[in-house]
Amino acid sequence: MILLLRTIMIVLFVSLIGCQQNTSSTENLTAESDLEGFVEPEPSDWVKYITPVREYMYYRTQAVVNKDIHILWDHYPDLKENVDLKLGINIEENDVESLNQHLQLLDANYNVEGYERIKVKTISDHEVVVLIHASIVYLRDDFEESGGEHLIKLFLEHKNNHWAVVKTDEYTLPEYKEWIKEKKQI
Repeated sequence: MILLLRTIMIVLFVSLIGCQQNTSSTENLTAESDLEGFVEPEPSDWVKYITPVREYMYYRTQAVVNKDIHILWDHYPDLKENVDLKLGINIEENDVESLNQHLQLLDANYNVEGYERIKVKTISDHEVVVLIHASIVYLRDDFEESGGEHLIKLFLEHKNNHWAVVKTDEYTLPEYKEWIKEKKQI
């Protein structure tokens, strides 16, 4: 019974992420072209990129649990800008609002590599994009769980001697469905 409830909650959560009709051209998006240039990093590079990814996930989940987007924005001010719900760009504030609308959250757990290892695309010596296929699970006040699968591109820039997230691009439901379909064919 608990497994069924968790499955329903995960499906509901993933559905909520993509509730809005995406008017962008996701029909032209393919997993192959979208993943072009992304590779599993060498161990030394993995260590370099996993820390800023974990840091982002920590502040993201803390913002949701504490109902305060500023917890995230204080560390990543660039994420306040260029928000686009239809495209999934910098949509963390939407998570803070929607997940706290009818739920009382107590805690969060995330697994950056919950579904697969991170992939990295190098743009320049100071810019990379990290693709994460992660899980985020929130503990509610009734001690049930909500949350699920997230496929997100994190745009990192090397600033002040460390890597910082400057933009996020979370796959919308139509993009995710297309990504899964194409990935099965690769």
